[in-house]
Amino acid sequence: MAWVAIEFEGVQKEVSAILMDKVLVAYAVKNYLEMLLLSHPRRDIRDTSRHPGFKKLSAGRTPVLKKLAREVLRIEIQGGEHSGVYLSFLLS
Repeated sequence: MAWVAIEFEGVQKEVSAILMDKVLVAYAVKNYLEMLLLSHPRRDIRDTSRHPGFKKLSAGRTPVLKKLAREVLRIEIQGGEHSGVYLSFLLS
């Protein structure tokens, strides 16, 4: 099976279509939107790195994704090589 890369613009359009009229839940979501050169209505974004309930786990500071996964989801992540993308999509 041959893998074919999708052009950036194609991925951008696909992701934009998926997100249309949806509430986006992710960790540090601003970073992902910036990478894709996309915007999303602020009222439809739930950033787990900024959620007051999760900030309590880190004494008011931005919680580390690894700690959120352990404390909230009861799973261990980032033990070796890691990607925050996986958990962000898992949470959404």
